[in-house]
Amino acid sequence: MADPRVSRLLSVYAPASVGNIGPGFDTLGMAVSGMGDLISAQLDSSLDKDRIDSITGAWTLLPTIPDQNTASISARILLNRAGIETPFRMTITKGVPGSGLGSSAASAVGGAYLAHLLAGEIFRDAEILDAALRAESEVSGGVFLDNISACLFGGVTVSHGASRTSLPVGCIEGVHLLFVIPRTTVKTSEARRILPDMVPRQDAVGALANTAGILAGIMRNDPELFCLRVSDPLIEPYRKNLIKGFDSLKETALSSGATGFAISGAGSTMVALTPHPGRIQAIENQLQKTLKILGIEASIILSTIDPKGVRVANS
Repeated sequence: MADPRVSRLLSVYAPASVGNIGPGFDTLGMAVSGMGDLISAQLDSSLDKDRIDSITGAWTLLPTIPDQNTASISARILLNRAGIETPFRMTITKGVPGSGLGSSAASAVGGAYLAHLLAGEIFRDAEILDAALRAESEVSGGVFLDNISACLFGGVTVSHGASRTSLPVGCIEGVHLLFVIPRTTVKTSEARRILPDMVPRQDAVGALANTAGILAGIMRNDPELFCLRVSDPLIEPYRKNLIKGFDSLKETALSSGATGFAISGAGSTMVALTPHPGRIQAIENQLQKTLKILGIEASIILSTIDPKGVRVANS
């Protein structure tokens, strides 16, 4: 017989995401397939406080103390808004590898969406977004919506940091992504610290043009244009210095058939893009050779754009 003090166990899947998508600094986000967090939770009145029972699959050590983890922080924010004081127990299986793929954002969105389900699906998307953003801000000290909005809505999103709002733009088929994920990580704080306060006008104009091109590629359903415009003259020249072998890997990808190559988020993960499936194997083979020559330990994962965003697991 079920324990009446314990609610039904619910599980959600929160996908990895690419912040910036190259030139769209702090503005564009993109959910990706095949990588994501599986988070489960249930209300348990036998507990005296919220509890994270386990975290598995993480590349780095993550806190199991509830008020230090974005998943449990965002969940408690929404449960409190719903007037639910009953503690919850949670397990987190991390499926977002490396750094630069929105790992903490996936946890934050997954936790908020779980609370939404536990409370009876009473919250709007904007409230789920806000809870995840508050959890991220509490842990990182910053307000960054690009990964959070992509994980929540799926596809490609546009965020406006000052108003703390995000809009889903849509998805595009035929974009193939090859992620190069080094074992070394880059701290977002360091990746932001190295950025200059002033940038050349032509670099800013180039980034705006390419950002518009990415959105035009979606609206025109043109994967070639989408991949071509993922080129970043604004931020990449500074951040690439934190990623070993970046220039060599970019040259390898482009010369072996990739249409675009960019830093994923703040790095160290990188992504090669092509609308041509017949080129995927050649690009991967050449990237593997370059990684070996450079002595870089990294995984290469093939992916596409995830159109769904966070969802009930296995749905």
